[in-house]
Amino acid sequence: MEHLKLAQEIIRYCGGKDNITQAWNCITRLRFHLKDREKADVEAIQALNGVLGAQFQGDQFQVIIGNEVLKVFEGVKKELGDLVVSSEEKTKKDKKRENPVNVVFGVISGIFNPILPAITGAGIIKGILALLIFLKMLNPDSNNYFVLDMISNATFYFLPFLVAFSAGKKFGVNEHLAATLAGIIMYPAFVNLSGQGISTVKFLFLNIPVMDYNSTVIPIILGVLLLSIVYKFIDRFVPGFLKMIVTPVVSLLITAPVVLVFIAPLGSYVGKYVAAFFISLFGVAGPVAGLLMGGLMSVIVITGMHYAFFPSTFDGLGGVGYDILLLPMSIVSNMGQCGAVLGAAFKIKDKKMKSIAFSSALSALFGITEPAIYGVNLKYKKPFYAALTGGAVGGAIYGIFHVKAYAFSIPGITALPTYLKEGDLNNFIWACVGVFASFLTAFIMTIVLPLEEKEKTKDKEKETEAISLNQEGHIAKMPVAAPMTGKAVGLAQVPDKMFAEGILGKGIAIIPDEGTVKAPFQGQVKMIAPTKHAIGLISDRGVNVVIHIGIDTVNLQGKGFEILVKEDQWVDLGEPLMKVDLELIKENHLNPITPMIVTNSDEYVNVLDFPMDKAQAGTSEVLIVFQ
Repeated sequence: MEHLKLAQEIIRYCGGKDNITQAWNCITRLRFHLKDREKADVEAIQALNGVLGAQFQGDQFQVIIGNEVLKVFEGVKKELGDLVVSSEEKTKKDKKRENPVNVVFGVISGIFNPILPAITGAGIIKGILALLIFLKMLNPDSNNYFVLDMISNATFYFLPFLVAFSAGKKFGVNEHLAATLAGIIMYPAFVNLSGQGISTVKFLFLNIPVMDYNSTVIPIILGVLLLSIVYKFIDRFVPGFLKMIVTPVVSLLITAPVVLVFIAPLGSYVGKYVAAFFISLFGVAGPVAGLLMGGLMSVIVITGMHYAFFPSTFDGLGGVGYDILLLPMSIVSNMGQCGAVLGAAFKIKDKKMKSIAFSSALSALFGITEPAIYGVNLKYKKPFYAALTGGAVGGAIYGIFHVKAYAFSIPGITALPTYLKEGDLNNFIWACVGVFASFLTAFIMTIVLPLEEKEKTKDKEKETEAISLNQEGHIAKMPVAAPMTGKAVGLAQVPDKMFAEGILGKGIAIIPDEGTVKAPFQGQVKMIAPTKHAIGLISDRGVNVVIHIGIDTVNLQGKGFEILVKEDQWVDLGEPLMKVDLELIKENHLNPITPMIVTNSDEYVNVLDFPMDKAQAGTSEVLIVFQ
């Protein structure tokens, strides 16, 4: 009854049922579309027991509840009836035109992105080990090698646990329960049966195939997906006071046998056959396959389709011990981008762009090519074509000599040791040759070919860049400056799950040194939170951002915030929006870190953040939005 009463009070202070056109929920918040936002009594809602905060964001009115949001939402459904849609239904309506293939890529990227640091770190250690052994600086029979090998292999051996935890978050099921499912398929006594010549285990009337699932990813992804479906279905019928016990127990008892008997073996076979297919493809048509994949890998990365190769890559590394597609083709592609942007750096006359090109070449050398692709090569066009050609040349070399990557690492110059294997020096030699050929081909082509935009003046570029790029079918770049002066960091460092996990959209955060908030672009003020701690703007090119000053600063009820603009007011880049008393925030034991979120991130090709130690408000470009 308390949750129903809270729901009724929230609806009343929203202006009543007649003022609500739609209601739905997310993980911690109730969300409403209101006919007249002026009828909403935000302060009264914030004062309700059980409400953590309330604010307008874009065209939504959000009421932050926290962990009890589902219970309060049940009350909202009883009161509003047909006006309510589930978060899943809302997502479907908002994304009804989204390509199903993009949804799959989004799921895969959402699972693998959080665990890439662990995988990449372990891969680099494996590469270093291979290099030390090759240089006779480490004895493979020594204890030192044993410990380092254990450190590097643990991530890959227990990869199902990492994938399970990440997949649990992605599919909306308890992460620890998902990790438990990984523990079941990797239970040591079960895995050891395969070494004893036992092929199946009898369970009731079912035969469980005995298989070793270490280093695999497809079995556990499919298993956690099934677990999430079963868990959510059961949870609908279990009384609240029994959910903690009944739901997980029944979910595991149903899911685990199905996974062991059907899902995991099927996933394992799929992973092995897909990996075998690519190995066979390069065996039969190596030069052609390498030419095409090396040349097109940059395009594949831009579209996000490279995530589709992640499962087969890890299955290949865990099964046959190497990858012949994603990692090798990515490194030659990246070196092509590096060579092209370095060539452009020598030809560009504009000092600012020349500096960007040189710095982009350095990051591309280490495998981070987004600044090179979007910041320079696509802008000048010919370098991008040169980069694709360089990647194709390197890919053909890799295809001819069947170059293999023996560990996962960021496909840059530091990944070359992962192509070393004892007794197979030729693989490393041809890996280096392919990388050099990709780089040199792209570099020479860029030097020789004219840059299409090199004769334009700075002012002309600014006026026509967006129009010309869009008309010719290329990606337009829209910069977003820092809203405050201070250290710019990734959203992952924000101590608020909604921001850190990008639930509200992509963006960046500022750890402020000064208390003035400035406009990050030219545009219009669309929303000022009643408690003054957040402000929303839309640029003249359609980019929606919300600047949220501090974490939980809604509790200050506007104290320490001085608004300098009005809603619907047009502002210029760098124009002051508000002044903030940072000391008051700290005195109230609140974190002043300020996320800036692009709330319509899904409408764009990509949103890249550029962390830096000292960002200047209204000047330093900390986000680039690509359309």
